Amino acid sequence: MSRQILIVDQSASMRRIIKTMILAEVNDAEVAEAQDVVEALARLKDCSYNLVLFSRESSTDQWLDFMRKRGATNGQGKTGFVLFTSSRQKKAIDQFKAHGVKEHLVIPCSPHELGELINRVCSVFTLRSGRRYSLSSATAILEQGANSVTAELINFSDGGILCELAQIGSYNWAAPAMVTLNLPLNGDNCVATGLFSVTTRLSVSESYADHTPKRIRVSFRFLAIPAETRKALDKAFAYIEKQETTFD
Repeated sequence: MSRQILIVDQSASMRRIIKTMILAEVNDAEVAEAQDVVEALARLKDCSYNLVLFSRESSTDQWLDFMRKRGATNGQGKTGFVLFTSSRQKKAIDQFKAHGVKEHLVIPCSPHELGELINRVCSVFTLRSGRRYSLSSATAILEQGANSVTAELINFSDGGILCELAQIGSYNWAAPAMVTLNLPLNGDNCVATGLFSVTTRLSVSESYADHTPKRIRVSFRFLAIPAETRKALDKAFAYIEKQETTFD
């Protein structure tokens, strides 16, 4: 799942500098820009952002009021706001903190400092909509047209899976797949079928001597979960949670 970030500042060059630093440090970021509050509010109305980086100069009373109201309902919006400013004056920064802005960044700064702040305010762990589970010997069958491959299931949730398998040259990772999960529950094999999914991330976990991929890890996001399949997933989740509370 990518982190959606919005930069708000009057200066196109400043937005470009910050965007470049973000993309250098945060490999799952998708960055949008707004030149003023009006454009930023329109974007926030139409799109969901995990983080908004805004400058002191771009702020207005309308913006401050918006952040204050959003802060009161942040559990729904889940949008973090970070002020970036060239001023180190505590009084100026406290004005924004009073409106719910918990973090600020003094510029100029290094890409590493910006990356650390983003990972602190907008952690990938807090973005997960649900808990991830793992089962020993669980597998995932990935079907795509005539292709059908079996992968080791590393973990799964009600939103997607992470699996590992040998590199398959004929498989099109850019295309959707139909996923089936085989979930062994102490002798009772629970099967979750019909999970129409898309690839969200792919990485090489093991290479041959000539550096070509030997095994890969792939993340899939579920686009649709049939009602019966959801029951199967809930059954697996309940089994794992019960096992965690049982100690011999």
